[in-house]
Amino acid sequence: MSPNRFKVLLGAAVVLAATILPAGARPREVSDQQRLVNEARAAFRHLRDDPNLPSFRRHEKEALGFLIVPKTVRASFFIGGAGGRAILVAKNDAGTWSGPSFYRVGMASAGIQAGVDVSEIVVFVMTRRGMDALLAPSVRMGIDASVAAGPVGVGTGRSPRSTDDFVYYSRSKGLYAGASLTTATIRPENDWNTAYYRRPVSTTDIVVRGSLRNPNARPLLETVEVSVRRS
Repeated sequence: MSPNRFKVLLGAAVVLAATILPAGARPREVSDQQRLVNEARAAFRHLRDDPNLPSFRRHEKEALGFLIVPKTVRASFFIGGAGGRAILVAKNDAGTWSGPSFYRVGMASAGIQAGVDVSEIVVFVMTRRGMDALLAPSVRMGIDASVAAGPVGVGTGRSPRSTDDFVYYSRSKGLYAGASLTTATIRPENDWNTAYYRRPVSTTDIVVRGSLRNPNARPLLETVEVSVRRS
């Protein structure tokens, strides 16, 4: 390319950039809520495609909803705890997928432990009782609703029990075998819901009635819908 042609192309690029972004402007920042939604979509796909979790793919169509925890971090020595934020998507009254609604997940653990564990978790909401529990101000896993770990391993024939309100699957990196939700407490993050939908909203409005939408959540909802449809 000749020097003169290069200068012409460079000048055109500068003009185009000035037209798109005014002087001093920066690309729009992604909110904390949207970042969590994006991470939830990635976590759902990671577990859905994990070759060690065939039960996930066999039973996802039975779920009334999915509580997705993109990143749960646990650090402990003798007594430890874990926590993270989550989002809930669910089949609404119209039969389509709606959400997300935001949650905070807290877990406690005890024992001789050391290390750091980072987990991705997807919880299948299997019963109406489980869904109703998530609409309450808080739910204590194992007390307010039953919870079980999904079977892991290729060739496993075990199916989730029909009495389980929640069945969860996890992928972990670190010194632990995997995150456990048997002692978890889950609470709605109402301030995050308000920020994402730009108005005070209830979890029922978001995931049950499906009366609220944020177009930025469409890739997540489409990922869930397509995955369930092909399972």
